[in-house]
Amino acid sequence: MAPDPSSLRRTAPCPECGEMMLWTQNAWVNGDNRAAAYRCLNGHVTDPVETRECPTCGVHDTRLLMLVDPGPNAYACNQCGAQFSIPN
Repeated sequence: MAPDPSSLRRTAPCPECGEMMLWTQNAWVNGDNRAAAYRCLNGHVTDPVETRECPTCGVHDTRLLMLVDPGPNAYACNQCGAQFSIPN
């Protein structure tokens, strides 16, 4: 089965409370900047750097595999299984 690119639900539950996570516009606030991010039903927000867009299927339901400084960070898609890296 192919991943649903319009899916807003994150595969993993909230790491803080276990509730379902939904992709939400303007959920992540960093100073004056706002960005879309996963937010659970209790308001906990996942840092968008941990859920980058998958270049294969286009969903943000991804997980950080390895944070490397300096160097590209490694990610895996929870929907299609693709692994990819993004420079930090």
